Amino acid sequence: MHRSFALVGGAERVITDKANYLADEGHQLMLVSYEQGDHPLPYELHPSVKYKDLDCRFFTLSKYSLPMHVYHYFLLKRRFKKNLHQVVKDYQPDVVVLASDWQTLMGAVIDAVCPVPVIAEFHNTYEHVMRKVGASEGWLKAKLTQFYYRQTIKNLGKCAQLVVLTASDARAWRQHFKNVTVIPNPVTQYPEVINDVPKDPGRIIFVGRFNHEKRIDRLITAFSMIADKYPDWHVDIFGDGNEKQNLLNQIKEMKLEGRVIIHEPTKAIYDEYKRSEMLVLCSEHEASPLVLVEAMACGVPCVSLDCPNGPREIIQDGETGLLAKDGDVEDLSSKIEWLIVHESERQKMGEKARIFAATRRQSVIMGKWESFYKGTYL
Repeated sequence: MHRSFALVGGAERVITDKANYLADEGHQLMLVSYEQGDHPLPYELHPSVKYKDLDCRFFTLSKYSLPMHVYHYFLLKRRFKKNLHQVVKDYQPDVVVLASDWQTLMGAVIDAVCPVPVIAEFHNTYEHVMRKVGASEGWLKAKLTQFYYRQTIKNLGKCAQLVVLTASDARAWRQHFKNVTVIPNPVTQYPEVINDVPKDPGRIIFVGRFNHEKRIDRLITAFSMIADKYPDWHVDIFGDGNEKQNLLNQIKEMKLEGRVIIHEPTKAIYDEYKRSEMLVLCSEHEASPLVLVEAMACGVPCVSLDCPNGPREIIQDGETGLLAKDGDVEDLSSKIEWLIVHESERQKMGEKARIFAATRRQSVIMGKWESFYKGTYL
């Protein structure tokens, strides 16, 4: 179960891949969303995988004043529980899996599907989900946030299992629960050939959503610090989102037109990885960034800010890529420059990165998921 599959994103890709793999293995699955509406699914589903949208668009509540927002929220929540209960009654699943963006509705899900066991699957970090609100945010917001934390912990205690992406997240969640399992994201593809697409010399690539958490502005600033020294190098940014205009403005202000170029999302992203010399990630937080492993599978070394929590569990600093200090744009710039200057080391890092990415092949990771389900629920 997921909020919506309308976006071309990492979580949507992983959930679809998982469903398709398990369907190929003979399991029966249904994907359920609740805010999809009329948007088409971005990724093709296995013919045997059923799909249902509950048609409960909570995002529309933003147009209401606070009293009406609360009123319509509870109406939608009641509709959500009713529709989900009917789906479970008709389909009769052995287990229900919650995948991302569901914390505020977790209690409603557990009530609606009872007595079917529920697995809570996190595609984000513990710190992000359970982030604290300080006194500076105001008394009311602090109290509401504390209530939210208590309810989240209470509801998670009713779940059969928590599945997280990294060992560091597992350690954090085990402060509250015993039933925590670590299964990282699988890489969508692992190309057998990576030299079938010619390199674009001097190309740095970024792939991801254009939102505040990804902090693509840091990459543009970091590149601006060294752009004049390396005129043959450029940055290609692939994605879309609400920060796009801000990024275009920044590129113009820094006089980097033609050196930093924004591209629409593409389904041929693996060809774009293969054309690149390195990938850069500069997020505020990441659970287990799929783009790192995808690029590494194509023999491309990565530079990432050492943000909580995922990059450090994917990149072995100095071996398969480079980690810059969390939030330090100058250090990020120096790490990018180091890879630009050290060509032979860059190639060796790419080779080692590809070896690591093999441990995240679908056959390996999905085998863990199948064993997890069979050993516990099927």
